[in-house]
Amino acid sequence: MNDGALDAWEALERASFRRTWLGRRLVVTDGPGRRAQVALWGFVHVLWAAGDLRAAGHGVPLRELTGLIEPYRRGGGFAAKPRTHPRYLDDNAWLGLVALDLGDRSLAASILAFVRTGEHPDGGVRWVEGGPSRNTCSTASAAWLAARLGDRDTATRWMDWLDATLRDTHGLYADRIDGDRVDPTIWSYNQGAPAAALRALGRDRDAVATERASLAVFDGERLWHEPPPFAAIWFRALGVPTAETRDVHRRYAERLLAEGRDPATGLFTGGGLGTYDGTTTIDQAAVVQLLEMAPTNPNP
Repeated sequence: MNDGALDAWEALERASFRRTWLGRRLVVTDGPGRRAQVALWGFVHVLWAAGDLRAAGHGVPLRELTGLIEPYRRGGGFAAKPRTHPRYLDDNAWLGLVALDLGDRSLAASILAFVRTGEHPDGGVRWVEGGPSRNTCSTASAAWLAARLGDRDTATRWMDWLDATLRDTHGLYADRIDGDRVDPTIWSYNQGAPAAALRALGRDRDAVATERASLAVFDGERLWHEPPPFAAIWFRALGVPTAETRDVHRRYAERLLAEGRDPATGLFTGGGLGTYDGTTTIDQAAVVQLLEMAPTNPNP
């Protein structure tokens, strides 16, 4: 078991978990001083972190946590916040992937059915229900989910569109297309999810090419300044680790513990480490994953 990951999880619990009704009900918030339930995208990372620690033999409140999924449900999909907020297709696809990792294939299949409703007539999967943009994060995560559930035709259609529309000459995937305008920003998770989808479809050569292209970009300072949830998905999505992948991940994890950790709180907020939106929960949950998945077991 990775002691650094376990310590990071305990800091997450102190910062973001609270109980109501005389301790009977668990609530996961955005962090210290927050009372509202964390957004679905952040909660997905909490679930992934909990699943990783459970697989490593640590007793985390996973049953309680999975019981908190249902309040996000709105119709056939899940909203960004419980009940009333928009439904993002990428949030739903990530939740479906976590459900598969936790052994809930039925939930994953129902989520895929909802995600299919977000397919744009011109190809790709919308980022948010009814929105104009089609993003790599929504299309690739949806294709990854579809491929893992055995829907090869749908996954192939989405990846073919993504390759034709948002993959650049270096083999890297741009962020999104909105109308006829492509946002060329390169994020780590937008390379990992397509690679994982391609690998799940048996297109290993294409997956390896994407992984190699992304490894040439995301190392050192570029990786350090990525939002931790993006880096966590990237490392999770990479295939059989190569020596280069292991080395990049090991050095990143060692730097997390040496420079990123605040010893007073156990939260990873130091050293100029990237952040998703400046809130605690999503970044800290991602760090738990990054440390637990690391090829060695660096200690704090």
